[in-house]
Amino acid sequence: MIGDAADANLWSMSVVPRREELEALVKHYHHLESEHQRAHPHGSARHHLELRMREIRARFEHVLVEYVPDERLQRAWREFLDHRGSEPSGPPAIRPMVFKGRSEAGSVVEARRDRSGELAVEVDGRLLERLPAGVTPIAQGHPAVLRLDGAEFLEVFDTKPGALQALRDFRASGGAPPWEQASALLADGLIDLDFGLTARGRRALDKTRRV
Repeated sequence: MIGDAADANLWSMSVVPRREELEALVKHYHHLESEHQRAHPHGSARHHLELRMREIRARFEHVLVEYVPDERLQRAWREFLDHRGSEPSGPPAIRPMVFKGRSEAGSVVEARRDRSGELAVEVDGRLLERLPAGVTPIAQGHPAVLRLDGAEFLEVFDTKPGALQALRDFRASGGAPPWEQASALLADGLIDLDFGLTARGRRALDKTRRV
């Protein structure tokens, strides 16, 4: 099995979505690769696609070497990128953030989606309850609110303004995704692997638009 328990334990201590970032880069690279194969051999579009593919590969290598210490995993990820082989076993996936909020008393709630689809709701780091897949008890508003055991938690975001602006610019222009901001945006639950906005991401951009 690729990787070992020590690496898994080390990675599981961090909420940084390195796997998600690598998956997003691979997915985008494969999309560009398919477009490149269809492009005219001597056209400008093909040259532009080659430049974008080199940029994606450079970012991929940076993330891989910097944050995935196991050389076996590095080889597996390169195989996945180049030959669309089996998806590597590590690093582990994060639980996507669906909601994060703070109460008047200063308590912090985090609602994250488990692989089973259940929503795990934690208050100050303690698991309070699990809700079935499809249930999201968030009252939409400005800000959105999650009510739990008589307390109200107003939604907060961890993403820095620069990353939010990069996301807004990308959504407006349709250009290259802001890969340098991908980790922060994924960790805060604002985008999916296609750089599409999640419901939380739409609320974050709507909030900054109102400020």
